[in-house]
Amino acid sequence: MTSRKTGPPPVGDLIARCLTGDVRAFETLVRTHHDQVYGYACRMVGPDAADDVVQEVFLRVYRSLHTFRSESDFKTWLYRITTNACLDHLRRMRRQRGRFVPLEGGGGHADEGGPAWGGPERPDPGAVDPALRAEQRELAEALQAALGRLSDHHRAVLVLHDMYGFRYDEIKDILRCSLGTVKSRLFYARRALREQLRPYLDAAGDWPASGASSVS
Repeated sequence: MTSRKTGPPPVGDLIARCLTGDVRAFETLVRTHHDQVYGYACRMVGPDAADDVVQEVFLRVYRSLHTFRSESDFKTWLYRITTNACLDHLRRMRRQRGRFVPLEGGGGHADEGGPAWGGPERPDPGAVDPALRAEQRELAEALQAALGRLSDHHRAVLVLHDMYGFRYDEIKDILRCSLGTVKSRLFYARRALREQLRPYLDAAGDWPASGASSVS
């Protein structure tokens, strides 16, 4: 008889076990969601600060699991905690450094643990073509720099929607704002980023259309 690989237990089961003090269950919860949380943190605070923010996120998750309600969506709850941890970090950095906080670390690591820009993963021609790989790295670094020039809340909406595929209503719950605010922030964030990345986007043609919408 052949053995079958099984995925992690349902998140509800893991949480129930965590609440009984099962350390291994929490470790499984962290492993399951770590890469996505790390990728999001990279785009929000930069790769250099992402590790510290991710540690803070899962510390908050551990301390707050008893407040999670089974009728809620765990991913939305997790990204709300992650967003708040990112915003808290950025506020601390501004108090120390001044108003502008660059997303340090370049774009080289920002794509780790997160979905590819523009939707489903596609073959990576740069893996075998050094010139294309260099172009992709240049675009990644330009994207990270451009994201850093957006306001924190505009950046969060754009990353959640266009990079991570969250719906408008999910983003509304993550950021605790109105649906209209989500749509307005996404419109202005896309417009600002499009202007900053126009040379790359004109060549690649890989930007979501300005009139594009998601299922709400």
